[in-house]
Amino acid sequence: MLKNRGITFKLIFLLLTGSTLIFALIFKYDYELTRKIILRNAEDNAKNIATLTVQKIEGVLNIVQRTSKNLARYMERTQYTKEGVKEILHHLMENNHEIYGATLAFEPHTIDKDLYYFGSYYFRKDGALKFMNFGNEKDNYFNQDWYQIPMELGRPEWSEPYFDPDAGIIESTYTVPFKDNESGQRFIGALATDVDLNWLHETIASVKMYKTGYAFLISKNGTIVTHPDKELIMNESIFSIAETRADKRLRDIGKAMIRGETGFKQIKGFGPVKKSNKFHKAWLFYMPLKSEGWALGLIVPDEELLADLTALHNKVIALVFVGVVLLIILIASISASITRPLRRLADATKDIARGNLDDCKIAPANTKDEIGVLTNSFIYMKSALKEYIRELTEATRAKEQIVSELKIAHDIQMSFLIKLFPPFPDRADLDLFATIMPAKEVGGDFYDFFFIDDTHLCFLIADVSGKGVPASLFMAMTKTLLKAQTAVGLSPNKILSDVNGKLAKDNNVNMFVTIFFGILDTETGVVEFANGGHNPPLLYKKDTAELIPLECAGVVVGIMEEDITFDKGTITMQSGDFILMYTDGVTEGINEKDEEFGEERLNRLIVENHDKPIKEFITLINEAVKQFSNGQPQFDDITLMILKYEGVDNATHKEKL
Repeated sequence: MLKNRGITFKLIFLLLTGSTLIFALIFKYDYELTRKIILRNAEDNAKNIATLTVQKIEGVLNIVQRTSKNLARYMERTQYTKEGVKEILHHLMENNHEIYGATLAFEPHTIDKDLYYFGSYYFRKDGALKFMNFGNEKDNYFNQDWYQIPMELGRPEWSEPYFDPDAGIIESTYTVPFKDNESGQRFIGALATDVDLNWLHETIASVKMYKTGYAFLISKNGTIVTHPDKELIMNESIFSIAETRADKRLRDIGKAMIRGETGFKQIKGFGPVKKSNKFHKAWLFYMPLKSEGWALGLIVPDEELLADLTALHNKVIALVFVGVVLLIILIASISASITRPLRRLADATKDIARGNLDDCKIAPANTKDEIGVLTNSFIYMKSALKEYIRELTEATRAKEQIVSELKIAHDIQMSFLIKLFPPFPDRADLDLFATIMPAKEVGGDFYDFFFIDDTHLCFLIADVSGKGVPASLFMAMTKTLLKAQTAVGLSPNKILSDVNGKLAKDNNVNMFVTIFFGILDTETGVVEFANGGHNPPLLYKKDTAELIPLECAGVVVGIMEEDITFDKGTITMQSGDFILMYTDGVTEGINEKDEEFGEERLNRLIVENHDKPIKEFITLINEAVKQFSNGQPQFDDITLMILKYEGVDNATHKEKL
């Protein structure tokens, strides 16, 4: 995206991207840190408010609990009658205005042996105390929760809040069971005090946090006892709301509240499910009313809690936006002062690229900054380039002349070699084929073959050290000397010894040549040979399918003037046998893994393809070396020659045919 853009755009983009990233990280860190502080303060504030509210509620309810327990203990220590029970309840109601109603209910035949049911109830109505006895088969209080549960548990219990249709209020009953005053083991009755919970609505409603924060109260089963939305009171529980919303988090919070835990958690609002209800995020602080098993919750809207933080950061973002605009203007102004001279240099570069060095005008820089240094460097480059082009033109002209001369030398070298095959078409007793692929325009490998007389064929293959024109000249001299020194009756080792002496005499450049030199008697198939440090040729025996290296001791030719002697080897070829001669360019060819072609691959090719015509056979070897190299440069000449002996008898047979 940036590579085709100008410097001004790149500066603006990179600087703004970097500064924006740094600001975003700082902004994010500051926001999260400030948010944590605000939430911690909000939690502390909510905890203080909740603690005061819980203490206020429990202060009232504890009076009811304490009074009820004291009266129950009194009932265990005294004797009482029906009238005494009424009197006790009346006294209780007159002195405890926070109690809406009080009940003393007894087990069967306890207060009177003839009575199965007996219960007395005092309650407030229209500002006066009302009394009634209750208990019969229709009104069986033994099976009612307010009586049965505390009696079964054997301890005081608060009932779940409930709506009293007769009084038109929401109540909760605190029941304390009491025992027989004689045995002290058997529960004989229970004292139940009803508490009007309307005052709780007023107490909870007075709790405020921020603008719309509110408090609510749930019972020990999660039923909503107080809430600003009256539709929820006694109709919903925290679990029913969570179920309707499929809100697992709210369900888990509800479980924690009824377990008596304290916490500060984020929720998705808390209220009835309506189509218009968006469930704005809020924070809920909850604390238990331990003696009753109820829980108080404080709701704080998230947007109000973080309103100041959000407003502050909005202002910061606005200031950053203004700063970015000013920064863009500043960067554009600075980059323009940089790019203006660069554009002039770019135009000058186009003239230089078109070769208009004389028409290209670059004014010297007046400053010593990087732009000034670059301008002066361009001026120096222009003058240096003109000089370089002049020198390059002369060098190119000279190189073209050398290339032309090398081509002529290559053509002359190739003219030294026999390229017409078969070379002796009138002879059926032998067959010859050879190829050479120089590594450079002019190489140092060569081969030769010629008849000394009608029955003796001289053949050789050689490899001159080095490449290029010097190797070619040394090759021409060696080839000429070999042919001149060869005569009837001379052995190959004697010929190599004579040629070595003449080459070494004036060899001031220390060049040398490896030579394999052989003479074939076409009538007998006998081959005499000598080797001057060359790769041993390979003799393939048709009858036995053997592959025999023609090894013979001898040093390289042309580097030592002393009387150097060479060993002579002798073999006898049968009809169908052939000798494969090659230079080290064949076996030392390398691939991309720096592995050499090697003698093992060459030997395998010979054995597998010995029956092919010799021209096709040599072509196959050259292709194998080329494929093995897989495009790697050729570092040495590759020369191959095959001499195949057909035999006198076979030749005579062919002539008759």
